[in-house]
Amino acid sequence: MIKIQTDLPPKRRRGERRLKAVAVLPSLATLGNLVCGFGAVYMCVLSADSQGGDLPRATLNSPRIETWFPTYVTIGAYLIFLAMFFDVLDGRLARLTRKTSDFGAQLDSLADVVSFGLAPALLVLCVARPPGGVAELTAWERALWRADWIMMAVYVCCAAVRLARFNVESVKDESGHKYFKGLPSPGAAAAVISVVILHQDILRQGGDGQHWLSDWVVRLAPPLTLVVGLMMVSRVRYPHMINTFLRGRRPLSHVLAILAAILVLTVLAGIQWTLVVLSCGYALAGLGVDAWRRLTGAPPPPSASMRVPAEDAATTPSALR
Repeated sequence: MIKIQTDLPPKRRRGERRLKAVAVLPSLATLGNLVCGFGAVYMCVLSADSQGGDLPRATLNSPRIETWFPTYVTIGAYLIFLAMFFDVLDGRLARLTRKTSDFGAQLDSLADVVSFGLAPALLVLCVARPPGGVAELTAWERALWRADWIMMAVYVCCAAVRLARFNVESVKDESGHKYFKGLPSPGAAAAVISVVILHQDILRQGGDGQHWLSDWVVRLAPPLTLVVGLMMVSRVRYPHMINTFLRGRRPLSHVLAILAAILVLTVLAGIQWTLVVLSCGYALAGLGVDAWRRLTGAPPPPSASMRVPAEDAATTPSALR
C-alpha cells in the first residue's frame, strides 16, 4: 500500500486557540511590573530572615540612601510604587503602538495580583510580625496574630476578585471613564504601603517619643488593609483622577494649586506623611462621598459599565485595575 504524505497540519480540537504573536514593549512593561512585585516578596523574605536586624545596618551598603531605604520592608514598599509606574506604562505603550490585545489585559491582571495583592499583604505582615516569634506569644497575642493573617488573606482575595471583575466589566472608551466602581487595586496598594513606609521611617528616627506612634501604626495597618480590600470589591464609585482632574485643558492656576498643596504638605509633614494623606485619603474618600450622596439623595455619577469584547478589554488603562 502506498502512503500519501501530506503537509497539512492535523485538525486541531474544537475550541482550541493558539496565540500567534504578542506585543513586545507593552508585555515587557507588564513583566517589569511583575518583577517588581516579586522583588517586594523577596524583600519580605529577607526581612523575616533578619528578624529586625536590618534596621541598624545599611541595607544597600550605602549610608547616603539609608534615609530612604532603612529596611528591606521599605525597599519592598518602594518596589510596589515602581510596579505602579510599569502598570501605567504598559497601557500607554499598548495604545501608542496600537498593540492592544486580550493577552495583554490578562497578563496585566496576573501581574497586578502579585504586585498589588500579594506583595502589599506580605509587607504588612512583616510590619505586624511579633518581634520574638509566634512561639513566644500569649494566647491573646496569638489570636491577634491570626486575625492579622486572616485580614491579609481577605485583602489578597479581594484584589483577585477586583481584577477578575474588571476584566469582565471593563469599558471600551477611556476618555468616557470619569468614574469606576470599586477602589482600583493600585490605589489600594498605595494606601497600604504608604502606611508601611511611614512605620519604617518612624523606626529609623527612633527615640522614646516615637515608640507609641510606631505601636499605633502597627495596630492600625491590618484593619486599614482589610478596609481598602473590601473597598476594591465594593460598588462605591471612585473618580478617575487623571480623566476627571488632569485630562484636557486646565487653567495654569489649577496645576499650580495642586503642586503647591503637595509641596507645602511635603515640607511641613515629610514625604512619608504626604504619601499616607494622599493615598489613604483617596482610598477612604469613596466611603464619605457615597455616604453623603445617600444622605442627600443625590444621583450617583455616571459610570460606564458596558461589557465589551475581549479584544477591546486591553484598551482600558491598566491603572484602573
